[in-house]
Amino acid sequence: MTDQVKPSSLIRERDIHAVVSELKREITGHQHTATAPTLSRERIKQLSKRSLSMLEADRRTISKELHDSIGTSLAAIKFSLEEKESMRKENNGHLDESLDQEITYLFNIIKETKRISAHLRPTTLDDLGLMATIEWYLRQFKQMYGKIRIEYTPEIGEGDISEDVKIILYRIIQEGLTNAEKHSQADIVRLRLRYSEDHRSICLKIEDNGLGFDVAEVLSDKDPLSGYGLFAMQERCQIYGGSFHIDSEPGQGTVVTAILPA
Repeated sequence: MTDQVKPSSLIRERDIHAVVSELKREITGHQHTATAPTLSRERIKQLSKRSLSMLEADRRTISKELHDSIGTSLAAIKFSLEEKESMRKENNGHLDESLDQEITYLFNIIKETKRISAHLRPTTLDDLGLMATIEWYLRQFKQMYGKIRIEYTPEIGEGDISEDVKIILYRIIQEGLTNAEKHSQADIVRLRLRYSEDHRSICLKIEDNGLGFDVAEVLSDKDPLSGYGLFAMQERCQIYGGSFHIDSEPGQGTVVTAILPA
């Protein structure tokens, strides 16, 4: 069986709807000016290109997960069953070996399928809300990456956050912790969720004590997937009228701050 694949940030259909909503607001705001059609067309092109790029990157990530995890495991089961079927035919229809190994493989595939489904969109987000989903995700993260200690400080409640913003906050937490585990070599990550000072916005801060990195260098990398997670987090914040900031230097750890309307 293959090792579990690290989760990734995945764009949701709601993000696309938010892009459309933003375009409608922009068109309305400029409808009385002579330059409105030109501005709107250019803005549509820019947002469409970015949305399509994010969507294709997500499809690439899902495809890799399915191939490396589910596909490889199913192939192993297929080869094992074929071998035992050949043995059964040679033994006049009798098979001395049990199918316990294949049953175990299938059980693990079921768990892996549920894991991938949960990372696409956890059912707890719709059934129990954001705060319960964060707690669930942190437990899953701890089981997979026990060397990293998560210090989580929620200073707001479920009712303080609008439904549209909940999925954005969850995706940023998911991507931020994944990046910390994958790249930072940190052993402590502090996660804080609170109101801004004016109580008009929600502030999410993810801080680690890892290696840090040159933000400008990563964001300017010509590899289309290099820094993709950072771009995805930034795009989601901007689409919903928020802001996103990364503060990091080599050897100084990383602080990710996302501010979104309450």
